[in-house]
Amino acid sequence: MAKLVSKVYGDALFEIAVESDNLDGVWNEVRTISEALDENPDFLPTLKHPDMSMEKKQELVRNIFGGKLSNDVMGLLDVMIRKNRIGELPSVLDYFDERAKERKKIGVVEVKTPVELTEAEKSKVEARVLEVTDFASLEMKYKTDKSLLGGMVIRIGDQVLDNSIRSKLDSMSRQLSAVRL
Repeated sequence: MAKLVSKVYGDALFEIAVESDNLDGVWNEVRTISEALDENPDFLPTLKHPDMSMEKKQELVRNIFGGKLSNDVMGLLDVMIRKNRIGELPSVLDYFDERAKERKKIGVVEVKTPVELTEAEKSKVEARVLEVTDFASLEMKYKTDKSLLGGMVIRIGDQVLDNSIRSKLDSMSRQLSAVRL
């Protein structure tokens, strides 16, 4: 159900942003709200509290975001409060962010390696990923994973390219165990 809510509200905001030719502006506002939620973990539980009236919730949102956000984004917040869906706001914002990145052809790539890569190595990985995909630009996330013996694991969306030594050893082990003597 939460996925449906994030899709419905996220799609509505995305379509409004595209139709008004203001995708970048709305996207910046979405990121601003996400950062505000991250920096103030008590804000959303306060808005979700059942003893707080809808009018108080709307007033609180207007006091915090009024004049800083467009009418479209304020309208989304207002509708989500009225429909008692404000608890789904983070997933709606995440869904919108994914749609905006998809529209702008920005790929989100996670690279895991056993040791931290140098800037030159990171540049080579990014260049190679851009070369083999349709993305115009990339949002790279590098992580070290000491459990990898060598090589790297690259995740782009739901696709995983596992070129780690551990993966190769596991594959060899499966192949050897399948050999009948």
